[in-house]
Amino acid sequence: MKQPSAVCDLLITGGTFITMDRDFSIHEDGCMAIKNGRILRIGRLEDFSDISAKETLDASGKLILPGFVNTHTHIAMAGFRGAVEDVPNRLADYIFPMERNLVTPDLVYKASLFCLCEMALSGTTTFADMYYFEDEVAKAVKTAGLRALLGETVLGSQAPDAPEPYGGLRYARDFIQAWRSDSLVHPMIAPHAPYTVDSGHLLTVRELAEDLDVPIMMHIAETEPEHRAFSASHGSVMRYLDTTGFLCERLIGVHMIYLDDFDIELAAKSGMSVAHVPVSNAKAGRPICPAWRMQKKGIKVGLATDGPLSGNLMDLQATVSFFPKLQKMRENRRDIVSAKDALRTATLGGAESLGMDKDIGSLEAGKCADFIVINPDAFNMQPIYDLYAAIVYAMRPDNIESVFVQGKKIVANRHMTTLDEAEVLADIKAVAANCKNYIRSITPKNSAV
Repeated sequence: MKQPSAVCDLLITGGTFITMDRDFSIHEDGCMAIKNGRILRIGRLEDFSDISAKETLDASGKLILPGFVNTHTHIAMAGFRGAVEDVPNRLADYIFPMERNLVTPDLVYKASLFCLCEMALSGTTTFADMYYFEDEVAKAVKTAGLRALLGETVLGSQAPDAPEPYGGLRYARDFIQAWRSDSLVHPMIAPHAPYTVDSGHLLTVRELAEDLDVPIMMHIAETEPEHRAFSASHGSVMRYLDTTGFLCERLIGVHMIYLDDFDIELAAKSGMSVAHVPVSNAKAGRPICPAWRMQKKGIKVGLATDGPLSGNLMDLQATVSFFPKLQKMRENRRDIVSAKDALRTATLGGAESLGMDKDIGSLEAGKCADFIVINPDAFNMQPIYDLYAAIVYAMRPDNIESVFVQGKKIVANRHMTTLDEAEVLADIKAVAANCKNYIRSITPKNSAV
């Protein structure tokens, strides 16, 4: 027998490891060694006799999978979930005024912690977020222990944390400088949309992003009024952005609904990536994004829930399940976007779209130890003939037993280890109590509060 030649911090033994690497490797009765928050080795259990561990977790009978990567959120909007639903012009007539009147640093921090619990318990280990008081989101991330790409929102009008137009630019620069060296929080800059940030300031954003070497995230071709206005002036939203010189490789375009073939070619040529938000878009009554067509052109596409006021559920697995169904419906083809393809889009594909695939998105030696442990012995998952189909089409959040980020267990036995769940729930109820009168005052009489 080999004598142990290496000592790791944690050894996950037994179980089936669905790596989501580029070869879609699966290790049945596998093993994974973790040291200093990264994967030291992964493979067959029988090949690990030379490794000893400070701690061992027996995962026999379980499925081990990379954590989900949620590529676009506004997690602090959990404080408003369910407010003023099913009305036209919701963003301009209700959400913007609600944010100006109600968003505070305290709300952002407490609502973010609440939303982080929901995401972690449903298997998300990394997410991208853009909102106001984004440093409060960052503090919540550090407390909860997830990994995040965070961007301060830039608006051409007054914002909750910027009384003057484009004040978010100064906030964004300070935020990036403060968090750029953190191990879990990765900063970016987030202009809101082409119709709320003018072309001159879009170029300022790009210059700032290049100067500080950070990604850019922006809602693009999301709404019908936006589509109509830019189609009349430039042919499409994407054509407009192309003329401004804003399209670039560091850009992550969110929604990307109103696209024709030429727009897709522009996206592919620019090297930009896409955060696809199928559930939120469907709830808003919008067309189906041509995500499969973009993937065929080599565009990096990840999946996203959007914020809790838009898609409501922050469970990315529900989005993973919905994604292939809508694409099949859009293209009238059952044979596209397989369960394997969908799961890749939610893991390694999401990491690629955020520019983080060197560190996350798959279970491979050298990458961060961000993973989830699934118990498949449940009425909703058995029998299993196809692992990918079981995870994409049948799994639910309550099948996830444990969640690890950077080798640290942040969910154990379906409960957060980093937070007091009762305290987080009490805080969000207090936030809701403070918001309720204003929300009631702006809600149309035929809507419930």
